[in-house]
Amino acid sequence: MKINTIKLAGIAAVAAVLVGCNEINFSGLLNITEPVTFSQEGRALVTVNPGQFQTKASIGQSGSKKQIKLEIKNADPATKVTISFDKNINVGENFTLAAAQIGQNFDLAGTMLTKVENSPEQYGYESCTYQRPQTVCRGIKANEAAETAVAAEIAKLDDTVIPLRSVPEVANPVQAENSRPYYGPVPGQPYTPVCNTVWVTVYGNQQVRYFIETTNRDLTANFVQAGKTLGTYTGKASDARRVYTYQGQCF
Repeated sequence: MKINTIKLAGIAAVAAVLVGCNEINFSGLLNITEPVTFSQEGRALVTVNPGQFQTKASIGQSGSKKQIKLEIKNADPATKVTISFDKNINVGENFTLAAAQIGQNFDLAGTMLTKVENSPEQYGYESCTYQRPQTVCRGIKANEAAETAVAAEIAKLDDTVIPLRSVPEVANPVQAENSRPYYGPVPGQPYTPVCNTVWVTVYGNQQVRYFIETTNRDLTANFVQAGKTLGTYTGKASDARRVYTYQGQCF
């Protein structure tokens, strides 16, 4: 379905705070003016020399730590670094992460501005699933009518499954796929129908109303050492989700 042009829902920037394990992914440019050395837990130091590099950044959480991950295209393969800090430290509209907090020899300071936009409400139909009861039966030899044997046979429900319309659990049972009708005992081979009700998944459609909520973020982060800016990262992130205002019955 075609989505209408997105309409701005809020002009003011909204502070973005990481919650739980959500991850925000940015694409942007890293401009290094002085060599920046990154400390990496359990790994050798990583130094990025001056230059401008396309860089992907992600902000998320892993266990008890929040993490900023950088993938810097200054080489082939790209240089990857991880900056970790306590999960209770928020990265909001304005943030400063001190060197001691992030285990580096520089501070990380900047802004992350967020705007949320909503599209006009959309109408349509979507696929869905629901459960319904279905009665299935199979022929059991008379000499196998002991309770344990019957239970084992019902559990198999293979392609000998047959429908039976007199079972009380379902008023209008549906014939099982790949089944055959039950015609009664075969001479010399007495069979007794044993039936069971199972729940099957049915595919259908439902009427829906919804709008698209799009979140756009602009990130600027400065690498600062002793009052001097060693480099700056600027990036953008955008994600959209469908917000339902009505979901009808699946049929």
